[in-house]
Amino acid sequence: MNTIKTAKEAETKVINAMEDITRATKKVLMDYINDMYLTSFAQVIAYLGPESDEAKELLSCMDKKIRNKVISSSNGFSKSNPAVILEVEHILTTHSMNFTKEYNTIRENLYQTSQDFAKKIIKDFRETTPIFQEQLNESIFSFDDITLLTDSGMQKILQEIDQQDVAMALKGAAPEIQDKVFRNLSQSSASMLKEDMEYMGPVHLNDVEKCRTKILNLILQLEDKGEIIITKRHNQDDWVD
Repeated sequence: MNTIKTAKEAETKVINAMEDITRATKKVLMDYINDMYLTSFAQVIAYLGPESDEAKELLSCMDKKIRNKVISSSNGFSKSNPAVILEVEHILTTHSMNFTKEYNTIRENLYQTSQDFAKKIIKDFRETTPIFQEQLNESIFSFDDITLLTDSGMQKILQEIDQQDVAMALKGAAPEIQDKVFRNLSQSSASMLKEDMEYMGPVHLNDVEKCRTKILNLILQLEDKGEIIITKRHNQDDWVD
């Protein structure tokens, strides 16, 4: 009897040990999924809007406990939160979403519309779809469009941007763009800028793009405030400098 009882006890211990392993494994995996993806779910919900049909559909597929965690976490984010935008952009990029065609359409047609329409549609789009803003900015105004600034506008930009950023941004730029900058500086400042560009030597394209983006963002900010004019938005014959 003792032998049989001992065997039964041994069997129970084996079963319990295996169940412990299985249960612990599942818990670790669930915790991992929660830790890794709970925040991502919450950010997506925040971007979609908790009350949107899309968010409700997504939440309805979740376990009640997980759903409540996601909703609670999403309340800590706003649609325009940088972490939310970064997560949404990452998801779209990994799914090979490419909006080059659409942004080209915006660029080709935006300046054919009225100034009031362009200003409102851009503002509304930034609020409803605050992703890939650099692509939108490029559609609104590219670095090559600097030649379309009035001279007073160009001078305003040059007053507010670091000369080293300007020097980096002009590396490899078209002659007409460089000329636009140089002729809106004093002779001594233009000479110093040219010297800075020569002293830099070869530079990485990413560094050039970063400086150009910084300048473009400033241009768009100042135009939005009405402090500079981009003649492409208007009939150039209507403006004198």
